[in-house]
Amino acid sequence: MTKQPEKTPAEATAEQGEVLIDGPDGLALSLTPDAARQTAQSIHAAACEAQEQRSATILSDGRGDGGDSRP
Repeated sequence: MTKQPEKTPAEATAEQGEVLIDGPDGLALSLTPDAARQTAQSIHAAACEAQEQRSATILSDGRGDGGDSRP
């Protein structure tokens, strides 16, 4: 990846039967409730996996920063 991961979380709201997601860098998304639920589950699973990967990096390199070399 060339861009650093975003640290600012997106915000989700419900309006007129749709789930609206607003995030950094102009992210805007409208989802049905079912699509939003499926997306939330997918994001949660990926976040858990990414956290495990960072924890493994801490254990393997001993840096204690999760492999994140940014200041």
